[in-house]
Amino acid sequence: MKGILVGVQYPQMTYDFDISMQELKQLAYACDIEVKAVVTQNLDTISPQYYIGKGKVMEIKELVEQDDIVIFNEELTPLQIKNLTDQCQVEVTDRSDLILRIFASRAKTKEAKLEVGIARLQYLLPRLAGMKQNLYSQQGGMGFRGSGEKQIELDRRRIRRQLTQAKRELAMIEKQRQTQRQLRKHHQEKVVCLVGYTNSGKSSLLNALTSKKVYEKDMLFATLQTSSRRVYMKKHHVIMSDTVGFIHQLPHSFVQSFHSTLEEVKDADLLIHVIDASSPYYHNQIETTLSVLKELDALDIPMIYVYNKMDLVHQPIVHEQGICIDVSVKEKKRLDDLENMIIDILFKDYELISVYIPYEEGHIFSEIEYQYEILHTEYLEKEIYVSFYVNQKHKQRYLPYIKKTDSLQ
Repeated sequence: MKGILVGVQYPQMTYDFDISMQELKQLAYACDIEVKAVVTQNLDTISPQYYIGKGKVMEIKELVEQDDIVIFNEELTPLQIKNLTDQCQVEVTDRSDLILRIFASRAKTKEAKLEVGIARLQYLLPRLAGMKQNLYSQQGGMGFRGSGEKQIELDRRRIRRQLTQAKRELAMIEKQRQTQRQLRKHHQEKVVCLVGYTNSGKSSLLNALTSKKVYEKDMLFATLQTSSRRVYMKKHHVIMSDTVGFIHQLPHSFVQSFHSTLEEVKDADLLIHVIDASSPYYHNQIETTLSVLKELDALDIPMIYVYNKMDLVHQPIVHEQGICIDVSVKEKKRLDDLENMIIDILFKDYELISVYIPYEEGHIFSEIEYQYEILHTEYLEKEIYVSFYVNQKHKQRYLPYIKKTDSLQ
């Protein structure tokens, strides 16, 4: 399929036009759409009838061929979609629909499919008036009182039913996720979330730190569902979660639809903000990620800014944030330094202790076994020797059982 991309520059726009159009090309590529032409226009105000001027509509009309698709860089209204489709006689869509198509093709888990389905239905609901015009006439006939319901009303009711059902199923999965998060907290396991712009290298970083791989590809939105792995770092371990990437102009409704997945971010002990340092627009990408994190109320969580793809960077990087590190996941450069930073932040108040639990107090050993990662256990004649890491707050409980303290290596 070939596509014609359309964008408009106007005084009220709140994003960089060139960056946005470049991303639109990448989104088309991710949808297996070959970009045939790019049409741009400068306007004082957006046309409510066509979004672009009538002259540009005629220009696009001359460019299109059968089976082409016309993709606009901003969301179109139902009226604009109808008018443009009538003029061009080919499929007309927008940036949000393109993102939804990518989401739908990449969703693998039931949770991701439900979230994509909800986003799709919420996108379609207000646009029904501009679709299938030939069907939206009064339905009725012999045996009916009155003219009956319009097809559009039936479709709206059907979509609302589907939305209700999908949200109900998603709520059940979210409840299971909450139970898992509470269990991790009870076990005092540290959770680290990888966040950042789409295609910045989050999945690649997780794969570099663990043997159990997740899917990775040099493409926008390669990851849609949260993947969690246990990552061992020296004498500690953390639960590290890869999350869906962010992108500029991501509709608010999409963020709401992926609320269940993004809840993982809010409950993290540490955020690893992965940045594509090779992108000329990395400053804008940082701002976009921080904006979404603010929307999730997650900006208060400790964060490490990881500038990735330094193997492709040939100029100094300006660090504007707090805790930063330059790495190359591809060449595995400075990943050990990153691990040390993670340990220093998450386990700075932890101490390795050794306790001796009498057999008659086996419930204490069961408690330790349940809540902590035990490094060593030895069954002695009268007691159980156990060594594990504990923070200073909880250390007090085990003081009566300490005979000697092992120093940290």
